[in-house]
Amino acid sequence: MRVRSHWTMAVFGAAVVGLGAVATGSLPGPGGATARAQEADADLGYTCAFPSGTSQRFGVRVRGTFPASGTVGQPVRPGRVTAAVTIPKAALPEVTGLGGASVVGTAQLGTSVTQNGKSAPVSWDGLTTPSTPVADGADLVLAASGDVPPVTPAGTGDLTFAAGALTLTLSPRAANGTTSGAATGPATGQANGTADGGTTGGGTTGSGAAGGAGGAPKTLRITCEPVAGQTLTLATVPVTGASGSPAPEASAAPKPGARAAAPAGTPPECGSYPPPSDDWMPGCVYLSGFANVAKLKGASVLNDPEFAEPVLTTMVYALTPDGNGAMVRQRFVRPLRSRSTFLTFGFMPTTATMEMTQRPLDPGNPSDPKDYGTYDAVSGADGFQTVTAHMRMSIRIYDVRVNGTPMDVGGRCRTRTDADITLKGRLPNVLEAGMVEGEFTIPPFAGCGVGEDLDPLFSGSVAGPGNLIRVSLGASCIPDVEINCPPVLPEPRRSAAPPG
Repeated sequence: MRVRSHWTMAVFGAAVVGLGAVATGSLPGPGGATARAQEADADLGYTCAFPSGTSQRFGVRVRGTFPASGTVGQPVRPGRVTAAVTIPKAALPEVTGLGGASVVGTAQLGTSVTQNGKSAPVSWDGLTTPSTPVADGADLVLAASGDVPPVTPAGTGDLTFAAGALTLTLSPRAANGTTSGAATGPATGQANGTADGGTTGGGTTGSGAAGGAGGAPKTLRITCEPVAGQTLTLATVPVTGASGSPAPEASAAPKPGARAAAPAGTPPECGSYPPPSDDWMPGCVYLSGFANVAKLKGASVLNDPEFAEPVLTTMVYALTPDGNGAMVRQRFVRPLRSRSTFLTFGFMPTTATMEMTQRPLDPGNPSDPKDYGTYDAVSGADGFQTVTAHMRMSIRIYDVRVNGTPMDVGGRCRTRTDADITLKGRLPNVLEAGMVEGEFTIPPFAGCGVGEDLDPLFSGSVAGPGNLIRVSLGASCIPDVEINCPPVLPEPRRSAAPPG
């Protein structure tokens, strides 16, 4: 019984973390530490020119995660960046001229990276916005998010990232985010359609929609320069020699790197979740994360892609009737499986496979497509959304080995009831990358053991309240409009999200 007690605690540590079943994706190895990071949050002013020749003052809030330090010759990789662009209501006629009830867009933010007086330009051109409704008489806040390329320092010294020029390209969408019902026509460079790819006042260049004339959605291209006299620094990363060895100061500018490669193609399951009605848009997303096991005083990750292919989440979304938020319904395309190893009491290696199955929120009506996981978002005045996620998960444990020796727990060792999980967070948009977290109670286990009832050991070792889950969400791929596709596996984060 003593060995089984050790094994039980270790297996539970792995299994409970499985309740991060909300967490899938590309993860570091078990027990691996994550480097400390610094959070960038800069409120900047820009003067922005429209193709019509008019200019307006925009507010741009740039947020992102940067490494706390770097090493000579090694890429410094910023985390996902969000630029929340506030278009004042005085400029809305230029936007509403596109003809859609909502807009989507792409943003290109120029940056400079400086080390020891030498600079290199780095373009952050992969920032995209979800479909955002255009409300009469109110500022329009567009949260453009995306991954940005790494930079490799040539020597020691502070590596400083600073914001530069911004280009925003907008296209119309219908109220539900689709191209259906959005204005179409000859590709135009401005909202009133008078330019056709030419250059007008203010040095602004027109930009046509792909496909040229006839039926292509209109586009609006806005070019912006930072207002003079403000600090444009986003983050400073100190760079040292490898393993503490001395290294010369940089004699050349930092070298920009290539954007990390995305998984090949959009998964065929993307958007397969049946919508409650026709005004819901289909999509998919990947998730990753960490979870604490309070009784074991530890944390772990799950769904390492080296063990099994990460599980995709298929979903549908719709704007709320009042236009002040969004509703998401989601479901994992198959059970989540993960292999974890713990050193019980510091010396007993115990390994188990966990299978997490999503359960209906309303067990009496499992055929209802909105009856599984939900994400509900409410928009705030600052352009960010308060998100609440809710789902239920059942956990099964199998294929257990204690110090390399197989131990048969049977095929029905699972939580007696479903784990009820609620996660909350503040995101630029529920469809964009971000983080949610919450605490949950681990239910007792049942059906564990062959010839011996191990349920009391399992339940006594781990079951209980106060277990933290912290989940990193990737950007949602919306295949019908090719936004954020294919979906990307996010890097899990141990640190809490910065305060809003």
